[in-house]
Amino acid sequence: MKSGFVTLVGRPNVGKSSLINALVGEKVSIVSPKPQTTRDRIMGILNEPNLQMVFVDTPGIHKPKTKLGEYMNKCITSATQDVDVLVAVFDASRGVNEDDLTRLSSYLTLGSPVIVVLNKIDLVPQERVLELLGKFSPYIEQGVKEVLPCSCRKKLNLAALKKTLISYIPEGQQYFFDDEISDKPVSYMICEIIREKALLLLQDEIPHGLGVTMQSYKKEQNVTQIECDIICERDSHKQIIIGDSGSMIKKIGQSARRDIERLIDSRVYLKLFVKVRDDWRNNRNFIRDVGYSEN
Repeated sequence: MKSGFVTLVGRPNVGKSSLINALVGEKVSIVSPKPQTTRDRIMGILNEPNLQMVFVDTPGIHKPKTKLGEYMNKCITSATQDVDVLVAVFDASRGVNEDDLTRLSSYLTLGSPVIVVLNKIDLVPQERVLELLGKFSPYIEQGVKEVLPCSCRKKLNLAALKKTLISYIPEGQQYFFDDEISDKPVSYMICEIIREKALLLLQDEIPHGLGVTMQSYKKEQNVTQIECDIICERDSHKQIIIGDSGSMIKKIGQSARRDIERLIDSRVYLKLFVKVRDDWRNNRNFIRDVGYSEN
């Protein structure tokens, strides 16, 4: 069989998580329009006859301002080592700058086949797409294997991307069972679903300081009872998360519950609490408690 690891790298919000979800055919990584939604290295597993392709999602490349940010950058570095294919993802709607091209050059020194994906081509005119694709021409001579324009939202060229990736996957052993879609435990994925819904519903100044921890998970005959804490850094944020008479926390819970029920195939009773932990993103112990561990 063919089996191997494909790491996606790029700036925040270029569509790495959406691409992985689309290629795997399951939601394995949360998605939101907020920067730094992905905080960890997350694997999405595509299982087909005689094929296991393990996609590695990474945080968006950024300059870290907290210990959590430093951890996120370490995830990027470790995820680019010794992989079978490295996919550099760019956002057509935001263009390609010199820093992007410098990073692309650095990827070519890592020893893995490098494929460029220009995502979100549906958001710009065709002339602009051609102009951006032209920026990658010199890098094909330097070692980039393929340059593929695509749109995850419109599902444009995703089949071609998948076929291209498979062509670079070597023969090897099976790393995960046939029914696994991620390397993360269910508890981690549940907390991420809750964080995703909070990101989508809350104001811009709060998301970077949000974390979610699971306090209890009890599966009974007809329902699974789950209790989680939403962690924030300020009392003022706590009030916004709770909302007037609990309206916001109720919306977050209702939205998250639907996705969690699909994930675990069970009716869910979800109870959410909001707790304040000052500057938790600079506390390594608490970063670990929230689920981001270097081990």
